Amino acid sequence: MTKAKEKSSPFPKLPDVCVRCATCMAACPVSRVTPRFPGPKQAGPGAQRFRSASEVSVDDWIELCTGCHLCDTVCPAGVPISEMNMMAKAKYLDERGRTFRDWLLVRSDLFGELAARFSKIVNPLMKSRLLRRLLDALLKIDLRRDLPGYEYPTFRRWFGARPAAAGKTGRRKIAYFYGCFTNTNETDVGKAAVEVLEAHGLEVVVPSQRCCGIPRLGVGDLRGAREMGRRNIGLLLPTVREGIDIVFSSTSCGLMLRHEYSRILNLPGAEELAGSLFDICEFLLRLRETDGTSPALRPLALRAAYFAPCHLRSLNIGFPALELLRMIPGLDVRMLEADCCGLGGLYGFKKEKFPIAEEIGKDLAEAAARMKPDVILTDCEGCRMQVRHLTGLRTLHPLQILRDALKPS
Repeated sequence: MTKAKEKSSPFPKLPDVCVRCATCMAACPVSRVTPRFPGPKQAGPGAQRFRSASEVSVDDWIELCTGCHLCDTVCPAGVPISEMNMMAKAKYLDERGRTFRDWLLVRSDLFGELAARFSKIVNPLMKSRLLRRLLDALLKIDLRRDLPGYEYPTFRRWFGARPAAAGKTGRRKIAYFYGCFTNTNETDVGKAAVEVLEAHGLEVVVPSQRCCGIPRLGVGDLRGAREMGRRNIGLLLPTVREGIDIVFSSTSCGLMLRHEYSRILNLPGAEELAGSLFDICEFLLRLRETDGTSPALRPLALRAAYFAPCHLRSLNIGFPALELLRMIPGLDVRMLEADCCGLGGLYGFKKEKFPIAEEIGKDLAEAAARMKPDVILTDCEGCRMQVRHLTGLRTLHPLQILRDALKPS
């Protein structure tokens, strides 16, 4: 009997490109606060040299990686460290099975609309001490983590019901990928996006869309993430093929759509879609620079701190929101010097990882305490949740301040 051919590693040579400089170790927020995680150099290219697709995973610490991608942004050799970690996490969890908690948390897209419709009942229930204790004891969803509230009508319903704005038809169209959280939990972010885009002379369209799949990717469910990706590519490509660009307001959704669909999930059509996808502030900044489109802005006497999310840094587009905010007269906006908020999507909701998320976020909380801003601005919904939790300060998407600065037409 011939010996079955062993599956080859998806990274046969890349681990050897690592120059062992340990720059990624210095950037990793997790290894900085806990010795349980050996760091991206060891977890990625170090361990990859010894991993075999045919052998059982032994890297139980791989689950401690938050998927922040900061290791990728600093690697001088261009090694896809976070991708190696993700593939190792997926293999480890495939072998051991995922918990009911993960199954439940990654499916917020399924029950979000229903929870939003009954938000007057759901929101008080989720704040109930009894329910939170049960979730903590049975599902290990940490009691200390505030659960986000739901809003109704959803953004999608609001957009569908609003009357067509006079004089807006016939303009250049722009499509908006709003994401699950904006749709059911932070509808004002979506409203602000529409108002700001229209103020720049654009007609906003909202194509059919599904969850981007990043919650599933975060728990190593590559099969589930691929299914979500295939659906979205099928729904969004017709818009792209009409010559309409698509903007996103969530940097996590944007990273998933623009990079992970092709880089990790290898989905057909992903590259074509990515070519027409833009961070909304990146798009607006480019529009101002190329077309001179710039709506009049009124002064805002505010002291604001801007925090750049990890996934924004991974997009490698600079800080377009910060550049736009600096155009608002009277707004004193400064960069909040911290690398990571610590939440890591669903990571910071889990009882065993909550202390790690808290410890990572200490630098951010201390930086905010020194700055004493009136408001903190950040492009990521997860970061906004964590910043509110860590600081107690008003925390918004930059689009909400840009909307507030628009002069009435």
